[in-house]
Amino acid sequence: MKKKNFKNIIGLTLVEILIGICITTIMMGAMYTSYNVVNQSYSRVTEKAKISRASRDLVTMLMRDIRMAGFKYYAGQQQINDFATATSTATIGGPCSAGVSLTRLSNLFFENGFDDPKESHNPDVIRKNTLGRNATSSEASTTCCDQIQIVYEDFNQNHIFQPFKRYRITYYAKPNDSGSFAVWKRVESYIKERSQPRELEDCTFGVNLNTESTDSQDIDVTTLLRGKWRDTPFVSPISGVRLCSICTPGVMIRDHVEDMEFIPFDASGRIIQEGGRYPAPEASNNLRERLFDIRGVDVKLTFRSKEDFFRSAKTRKIIGLSDRNLEKTDKYLRDSVIVSVHTRNIGGQSFQ
Repeated sequence: MKKKNFKNIIGLTLVEILIGICITTIMMGAMYTSYNVVNQSYSRVTEKAKISRASRDLVTMLMRDIRMAGFKYYAGQQQINDFATATSTATIGGPCSAGVSLTRLSNLFFENGFDDPKESHNPDVIRKNTLGRNATSSEASTTCCDQIQIVYEDFNQNHIFQPFKRYRITYYAKPNDSGSFAVWKRVESYIKERSQPRELEDCTFGVNLNTESTDSQDIDVTTLLRGKWRDTPFVSPISGVRLCSICTPGVMIRDHVEDMEFIPFDASGRIIQEGGRYPAPEASNNLRERLFDIRGVDVKLTFRSKEDFFRSAKTRKIIGLSDRNLEKTDKYLRDSVIVSVHTRNIGGQSFQ
């Protein structure tokens, strides 16, 4: 019986084992190929999603700031009363026991920047083909990326020596290490505090020349009224308050940008330009006089993937909104976003 049982036990021959190994190898190869295809598709979808997400974030930020361009803060009567109450209880010195009278509009000096473009307070300045935060359009030396400078006002009732605020936001591009560009953002605050207590002797935010100088005949009114743009936080020597808390000399907000275009339009939807330049303080007289004619801005951003996307290099053309067209031969994926933004705080008209 035992010998018969042993004879009935059937094992695997070498041929059968080899066939099983071959079948398993084929199945594993098919599974790996499927995984590789799915993984590549997932990587591409992920890369596209990254570009889309980054573009949405940057476009949202730009739209918000462009819409704020030219915003002026109007103080209501209740706010004026609250400010007088707040300043009457503050230790400000002088005879202002009833508080300081707040003006309805900002008392900050406005400078058109015609003499010095870097002092400009104009609400929306676009400089074509201009890299860097301090460059003007007369210093343009590249075929990529426009610069936009936005100015708007705000209010802080807790800062009794300068309740009206004015901010200047600059979006600009700088070359990165990978052959493309990065978008940077600079935030400045216009600082002009009333001194304590000498300048508050009139208990208003108007200008009292007699309290500003011992000899009013020698006063340069522009110098008297002019403040200073600051791009770094600091503690005021006048009020002891930390000012410019949101300021930054420059922070990178998006890398791998191929192009950034801003095109200003007037109320009729026509591009405001002359000789390939847009309105700016350093432009010609006819062009810079149209700084307040801007009613909208077309924005075009072109982004590039961080890593190679396509298997082989091909020449791809990037069509710009203006006369700036680019050709790139590589394996990167590129995507463009175009939006139109209404500058609702400049003038009283919209597009027609």
